[in-house]
Amino acid sequence: MMPTAWGAFAAAGCVTAVLWLERHRDGIGVTENEFWAAMWTLLAGTIVGAKALFVVLGWEHYARGELRFWADFSVGFVFFGGLLGALLAGAVFARLRRLDFMRGADYFAVVVPLGHAIGRIGCFFAGCCYGRFGHPVQLYEALGLVLIALTCRHALGRVEAGEAARGTAFRVYLGLYGALRVVLDPLRGDGRPERFLGISHQQGIALCVIALALVWQRTTAARAAARAS
Repeated sequence: MMPTAWGAFAAAGCVTAVLWLERHRDGIGVTENEFWAAMWTLLAGTIVGAKALFVVLGWEHYARGELRFWADFSVGFVFFGGLLGALLAGAVFARLRRLDFMRGADYFAVVVPLGHAIGRIGCFFAGCCYGRFGHPVQLYEALGLVLIALTCRHALGRVEAGEAARGTAFRVYLGLYGALRVVLDPLRGDGRPERFLGISHQQGIALCVIALALVWQRTTAARAAARAS
């Protein structure tokens, strides 16, 4: 069976991310065995989280028999669910191995949007996640993700230099990606029709992610100011 365009780009995004992280393994603070164990743990968390959120948001399709969980398992994954699943899996892994979760999260803030951008190019060629009114929204998101990755790389450099607290790059990623999804969601033609006060499920989740990043940043700044006083 020949690989699909989406599969090829998704695989390229994952490989790019893993290779970059492996090069920065010392900065993350893990051994080689811990690194690969973490990769498999995060992959499992991503799949479970992405599928779980899809089931939650689209439960009526299963209730009506339009989709079957195992038979149609390859159908339907939600990025925000995958991100949450990976975060929970990473936090548990770091706690069990007594690792600094935030130390690693800043490095993932660079490669997650980079790998995601490559995958979105695959979406464009596959025709999924398409835009309304002729907008190539997959390419808009890919460009936005590349810019986010570059911004997070700059933030990571500040963290490595001791100029910013650990977690700064990751908070930047959460805030910027949430904003990107809020802006682009109205242009997507494959989104779910449900709205609450004119806001889609994805936009609502994105707004919560932005709020989390802002509150987290403010709390961190307040703690730093208290220690300095």
